Amino acid sequence: IVHVDHGLIRFDMYPFQEDLIQNINDNRFSISLCSRQVGKSITTVAYLLHFMLFNKYKDLGIIANKGLTARKILAKLKLAYSKIPPWLQSGIVEWNKGNIELENGCKAAASSTSGDAARGDSLAALFIDEAAFIDDNLWEEFYTSVYPTVSSGTTTKIIMVSTANGMNHYYKLWNDAV
Repeated sequence: IVHVDHGLIRFDMYPFQEDLIQNINDNRFSISLCSRQVGKSITTVAYLLHFMLFNKYKDLGIIANKGLTARKILAKLKLAYSKIPPWLQSGIVEWNKGNIELENGCKAAASSTSGDAARGDSLAALFIDEAAFIDDNLWEEFYTSVYPTVSSGTTTKIIMVSTANGMNHYYKLWNDAV
């Protein structure tokens, strides 16, 4: 990971980050409400990297409230991939600002939230970062369009992480999940 003071450092997880990974791994639908700067996004990136390396032909969606944020998360995934030992790496088929495709058939694509985000895709996992900051007026259309891309499978996942942002759709999802 890139530490604000020390630059590129090894990612040693705190116990709550290990718990987050376990929660994501054990559940099809996971929602996490975290404070700022605790590593919720990078922890999820670590899970997604493992998922891409140890599966075949799985598509991942990385969605955020802004396209730039989604592309930054994809960039963190690419950086993490580039720093793992070469014997763990799969060959690269595509590698650009918005997409990654590995030789094992796994793909990751970054996108902002919109009614068309991931429409028509069959995703094995969908990561929605800062979900509480998706505009309430857009949330219903967005979630209605992406939910079928994941719910068609039996092992597919939706992973939502966010900091709090008032009593909006995320607040309702969080309370309904508890």
